[in-house]
Amino acid sequence: MPFLGGSALKEAYRRAQRGGYAYMANNIAEPNTLLGLLDAYTEAKSDLVVQISPGAAKYAGGGDKLAGLRALSGLISVLAVNRPIGVFINLDHFTTQELALMDVAIRERLVSSIMIDASAESFEANIRASAEVVRMAKGSGILVEAELGKIRGVEDEISSDEAFYTHPDEAVEFVRASGADLLAIAIGTEHGVSKGRKIELRVDLAKAIQAKLHEAGLDTPLVLHGSSGLLPGQVRDAIRYGVCKLNKDTHYQYVYSRAACEFYLKNSRAIMPPDGVEDDIVDLFSKSDWSPDKKLFDPRVAGKLVQEKIKWIAGELLAQGSSGGHANPSGESDSSTAKR
Repeated sequence: MPFLGGSALKEAYRRAQRGGYAYMANNIAEPNTLLGLLDAYTEAKSDLVVQISPGAAKYAGGGDKLAGLRALSGLISVLAVNRPIGVFINLDHFTTQELALMDVAIRERLVSSIMIDASAESFEANIRASAEVVRMAKGSGILVEAELGKIRGVEDEISSDEAFYTHPDEAVEFVRASGADLLAIAIGTEHGVSKGRKIELRVDLAKAIQAKLHEAGLDTPLVLHGSSGLLPGQVRDAIRYGVCKLNKDTHYQYVYSRAACEFYLKNSRAIMPPDGVEDDIVDLFSKSDWSPDKKLFDPRVAGKLVQEKIKWIAGELLAQGSSGGHANPSGESDSSTAKR
């Protein structure tokens, strides 16, 4: 089916809340990660949330974020067509610097949802920025995720040396004033490489935030950023208190590079010239009896191994969220699907 829009994504989150499971939201910047994800989620019969960050858009577009955003959205949409699962696209950590990009994404229906990150701003400024994106998305069906609190670490083009937990009372005021569909909360996770055993995950805060939102008549799905280092038990604890989306990026980056590194270390002698052979790359070693092995230096060979490893880790991670077997039951797109 084609990738699905915000209406179907909203219903997917509702089903997750009712069913006590969560979706891993997975960042990509090129095809190998995406193909591995699609295979894993198809096999598990789980809907898939794919995320595009500003840095990924810039990379995919050769420095042009808009070109990269269009290219990645188009790639995801085309590759999703023949998959029997719902595939959703979320813009991840887009800031007020990318309002023009968000406007294009909305007008061209390139995405299912948008995460506006104004968490570095004051509480009031964060509300204004988030409400502006909600206003931009009005009538499109595209969901808006906003973040309240700060998460320590570096993620793409966002960095913070400090962490500030989300206050339950402020969460209610923030959601009401901004109109955000989803709320990313800070309860102790960290961007980048982090170790779950060293993270003090404040699930008590998630519980209090969920309770306050419910008391206010708000059934807002909660989101955790910086979840790559969480242990399975920590994931289950977060889901128990309303978290139905956990972002994954660093984990895939490591598995990707690990797979490529292992392959090239194992096959270095077939790719790198041995001692005594002139490093004649320009003439492709025409002066030597030695030649590199095309069966091994073809990047598609390592790329296929990367896809297999991504599929493996994606299967492990989605199992932690228990989203397997919960693919879009209708098998149909909605009216907010991208216009191609």
